[in-house]
Amino acid sequence: MHSLSKIHIKNFRSCKQVFLPLGDFTPLVGQNNAGKSTVLDAIRLVLAPKAFAKTDANDPVQPIIISACVSGITDELIAQIPEAKHQAAITPYCINGDLWIRISASGSTKPTTEVWGNADLDEQGLPTSWRSYPTGLPQAISALLPEALHIRAMDDVQEDLGKGKAGSTIRGLLDEIMAPILTAHQEVQDALTAVRNILGADGENRSPILTEFDTSATNALSSFFPGLLLNLDVPSIDIKEFFKSGDLNVTDEISGQTRRFDTLGSGAQRAIQMALIRLLADIRKTRDQDLARRLLLIDEPEIFLHPQGVRGLREALHVLSKSGYQVVFTTHSPLMVSRDNAPETVIVRRSRENGSEVRIPMGAAVAQAMAEAQAQSRTLFELGNIAEIYFAEKVILCEGKTDQRLLPLIYEKLYGTRPELERICFVALGSCTSIPKGFSVLTAMGIKCGVIADLDFAFTHARGPWLPKECEEMDKVRSVLQVVGQTEGFQIGVNGMPQNSRSGSAADCWAAFAKNADGQVLANAAHEAMKHYATWVWPMGCIEDALNIEEKGEAAIIAQEDNIRSWEPQIIDQEYPVFRSTLDWMRAI
Repeated sequence: MHSLSKIHIKNFRSCKQVFLPLGDFTPLVGQNNAGKSTVLDAIRLVLAPKAFAKTDANDPVQPIIISACVSGITDELIAQIPEAKHQAAITPYCINGDLWIRISASGSTKPTTEVWGNADLDEQGLPTSWRSYPTGLPQAISALLPEALHIRAMDDVQEDLGKGKAGSTIRGLLDEIMAPILTAHQEVQDALTAVRNILGADGENRSPILTEFDTSATNALSSFFPGLLLNLDVPSIDIKEFFKSGDLNVTDEISGQTRRFDTLGSGAQRAIQMALIRLLADIRKTRDQDLARRLLLIDEPEIFLHPQGVRGLREALHVLSKSGYQVVFTTHSPLMVSRDNAPETVIVRRSRENGSEVRIPMGAAVAQAMAEAQAQSRTLFELGNIAEIYFAEKVILCEGKTDQRLLPLIYEKLYGTRPELERICFVALGSCTSIPKGFSVLTAMGIKCGVIADLDFAFTHARGPWLPKECEEMDKVRSVLQVVGQTEGFQIGVNGMPQNSRSGSAADCWAAFAKNADGQVLANAAHEAMKHYATWVWPMGCIEDALNIEEKGEAAIIAQEDNIRSWEPQIIDQEYPVFRSTLDWMRAI
């Protein structure tokens, strides 16, 4: 379907210069006050312009400019616009299926609405020339993308649920259910038309009693003001008015008590609001898609919902995005980000120098980092399962879960705070083969990233992406491994690298390599070389070797977790100084 595919925001609140791609389902994540809600407001305003507040301009001297691209406009779609003159108004400005529109204003004046003048784009991909909206274009755009349904934060929940005004959840539901109600109950509309004909001043079957009243009132007035006529006009009744004047009541099944929704607690009110969104999704699933595609903008939909409710809401929003709605929402919850929507999730950050900034989405970063489609799919699957990366300032990729679980505990002991409170996230990719690709994708997304890996990584999967594959150093490594293998009984493969066997694991062989005098020199050199690639490899082999433990697996991790919880910082520094070095390095990345 057609959609709002890009938006450019300039000088609007914290957005000094923001260019944002939008998909069918776009979560916006970031810290408080990063500018996520400002992005939602900009999307709403570009489709339904209104005067800006004086405080909306980041730089009061410069104008506010919001530009947006509507993509996917086909000749067939234009042909569905009801008025031929509106079809004619939009056609010249749809270039290769795209339509660029923008609003701009200085101060609190009414925004100027413009459409691109030609197909030329600048280096940012923005139109180079603009012209004022021609007659009929606003109506054509509204037919394709009507005013957004904008659900704000909790302070607006009563207004959203209690009034049937444009842009509210209730109005959105009314718009969806009105057509089938009128179709199913034409007799209601016919009855209301009959009432209107009886009571209206110009009704075809106006009541004789009302006509007599009009005559009597006019005669009474003529003695005071001759030449004036009076008639009593009863307002026409429309079926929509019944819905708008209705109320939303809640009945407690246990007590049987019924009361207005706004007398309930905030959690219950928000649950009702999101339940209506869920209902909207259910209704849409059974409806054919029509011409209009409506934007659904929601600020923090997960507020006050329990985890199961959050997941259900996420799926309901996803259904809406496939059923005629385009969904954009802000969130602070990893539960609102799933593997399916991770590629389109956008990180919003804010800095003193640049104001609000958006990071490249994962899908685009993966495509940028690797050309092979299968590798892209695999990497998206691996990283898409880790929603926490979107909510951290620094991500540390680990090879296994032992590093991921023990290092945060040691971090807390050494620095007196948990790493997540400093927005540091440890992620276990499960295999060192995924580390270089994961690192390149996160870096492309603008996420600060580091790696903590076993020693063998420096001599295997780091070769090629970061270090030379074949060199004198690797010849020396293979030579030492041959000696270690022969003297200690480890199996060495035809490629010169250790292999798992009954005589010992490859990890044990690398630990023995690090204890060998020549191997230790090579291990330390590789350790230092990998730091240039934001990677810390354990010079003694792996984290188990750093802890002087032999057992591996879940039971060993649990036992070590219990052990670490009893440690004091000075004990760590005395007996395991490598951890202070490791984590100091990590904090400095």
